[in-house]
Amino acid sequence: MIRRILLLVCLVSTATADNPDVQALINQLKTGTPQQQVAAADQLARLGRAASPAVPALLDAMTGQSPWVDVAMMDALAELRAVSLPVLLEQFQKGDLDRRSRAGRALWNIGGRAPQMRPTIEKLTKDKEEAIRELAGNILKKMDAEIAEEKAAAQQTPRKASPSSTTPAAAVPSQTSRDWPGFRGPRRDGLCAETGLLKEWPADGPKLLWQLDTLGRGHSSLAIAGGKLFTTGDRGQRQFVVALDLATRVELWATPIADAYGEYGAISTPTLDGDALYVLGTDGDLFCLQTADGQVRWRKSLTKDFDGRMMNVWKYSESPLLDGNKVICTPGGKDAMMVALDKKTGDLIWKCAIPALGERGNDGASYASAIIAECGGMRQYVQVVGRGIIGVAADTGWFLWGWNRLANNIASITSPVARGDLVFTANSYNTGSALLRPARDGEAWRVEELAVLPARTFENHHGGLVLVGDCVYGGSGLNKGDPTCIEFATGKVLWKTKAPAPGSACVLYADGHIIFRYDRGLMLLAEASPAAFRVKGRFTPPRTNSPAWAYPVIHDGKLYVRDQDLLLCYDVRAR
Repeated sequence: MIRRILLLVCLVSTATADNPDVQALINQLKTGTPQQQVAAADQLARLGRAASPAVPALLDAMTGQSPWVDVAMMDALAELRAVSLPVLLEQFQKGDLDRRSRAGRALWNIGGRAPQMRPTIEKLTKDKEEAIRELAGNILKKMDAEIAEEKAAAQQTPRKASPSSTTPAAAVPSQTSRDWPGFRGPRRDGLCAETGLLKEWPADGPKLLWQLDTLGRGHSSLAIAGGKLFTTGDRGQRQFVVALDLATRVELWATPIADAYGEYGAISTPTLDGDALYVLGTDGDLFCLQTADGQVRWRKSLTKDFDGRMMNVWKYSESPLLDGNKVICTPGGKDAMMVALDKKTGDLIWKCAIPALGERGNDGASYASAIIAECGGMRQYVQVVGRGIIGVAADTGWFLWGWNRLANNIASITSPVARGDLVFTANSYNTGSALLRPARDGEAWRVEELAVLPARTFENHHGGLVLVGDCVYGGSGLNKGDPTCIEFATGKVLWKTKAPAPGSACVLYADGHIIFRYDRGLMLLAEASPAAFRVKGRFTPPRTNSPAWAYPVIHDGKLYVRDQDLLLCYDVRAR
């Protein structure tokens, strides 16, 4: 059967091999920059059968040098599965180990969308190569999990939270200052309280006020307060915290905090607290710096001081959380999954070890950042870790509760959102999302599942969530950002639409609208409405050759967009 399909593919290839558009895209896959390779893959994914000659080139481009490029190739092969599947199955069965592994990763990404491949995959669980046996097993696990999640979702009846278990819905909590002191704003929720902003964007986008290209490599967002802007970036062989004068864009100081981190660069967003700034380098060193001159007040090592570890090969990316006199961070250690440090001295206040949460996921810290919640009348820090989501008592550091069902063994990235007793959490890599109610049960705690959504319904790879009024908004999909609106009290999807651009999407709320920032560069403005998805503008800023993963910021009527070392400032005030 495979040979017959391959013959069909060959016939299609012959008919389209001289297609200049396809050939040009193939050449771009072979010789282009990472951004050009990703753009070529995105275009090929839309061509259907006409793109069949490009299937080998898409596999060739999966070199492992850039995960962003590899994922784009895999997504294109998944979209083209009508023609790519027989080629991938053939490659997975034969050839050198590297080629077989590439095909296997692409087949894993396709998963349950191609149930017809199961017999071939089952045979390969007995392959002589251990790596191929493991890959085949993982593909089957993914296919089985997708089927199981779909069945469970079909049988589940969403439960609406009782009125007493939630706080009244509010569009955006009021704030006395317009400052944006850290990751996702003053409440770490991605909600900007500014008003008087553009309700629609011009066709060519808002007015560009200025741009600079000196930040350094990285995906860190921005902290803005007191007329200064702070971020992190890799320059040469070192990673720095950088301070700029907001009015003049003159660099005030730059303090090294780690060795440079390859193609990823700096990731943690600094957190401001008066005259102090807190930041975590990718090597796991936590710093308290003086905002005036960048001098180090104190420093702790999450790996050396707390035996910390990450859930996978990628380095630390958490943004420190400030709460009263405490700095909260997540080393991921056996005896110190989470710690609270005195913000003035760095001395340990408490450390929290967590029990076994379940078999899913990996031990260690995740790539998310903690939030503050008030569940069951107790102030607590809610954080996603390698084995799932946890709640830790803010005053004592006691472990309160944990939930393992959405953990994955690759990377957990999205921070949860919470209101009252309810927590909404989302993950990716064939997991999904869930509305939870952690509750006291005597002296113990339990987690009540109000709704669990399978990955096909809603998953968030990275880009985050915003809770606006009665609804959660975010982008859904593995390496995708399909705009989605979910009723917070029930977990019911109110609307979901296909993304206007490939890649994941960061989200930011401001003045009745959601801004989606896609990793290929597109900026999109949409109404924050439970009724429907209504686009009010879009534009694509200047780009670099890497994914645009940094969260955008609005401060004083200006939209700040970062793309690696490039920072652009747009005027979004209504006239």
